[in-house]
Amino acid sequence: MEDSVKVILKKLDEIDSRLKSIEETKSTTTVTQRVSEAQVTKIERDPLFSKALEMMDKFDEMSSTQLMETLKIDKKRAEAILDQLETAGLGTCYMKEV
Repeated sequence: MEDSVKVILKKLDEIDSRLKSIEETKSTTTVTQRVSEAQVTKIERDPLFSKALEMMDKFDEMSSTQLMETLKIDKKRAEAILDQLETAGLGTCYMKEV
C-alpha cells in the first residue's frame, strides 16, 4: 500500500512540474499572453496530504470527521485536505459534512 501512495505522490509531482512548464511556455509566447508571477499559483499541499491519501486506500468513503479523528486535526484543516485531494483528482469518494 505504501508503494502505491509513493507512486501516486510522485506522479502528482510530475504533473505539477508539467503544468508549471506549460504555464511558463504560455507566458513567454507573446506579450499579451504573459502570466505574472502573482497569477501563477502552485497547489500547496498540507503536510498530512500523504497520510490522507493512505487513508483513502483503506476506506471506500472518507468524511471530514473521519479525517479529523484519525489525524487529530480540526475540521477546517480536514476539509482543506479533502479539497486538495479533489483538486488532485483523487477525492471523488469523500463526503464533506455541512
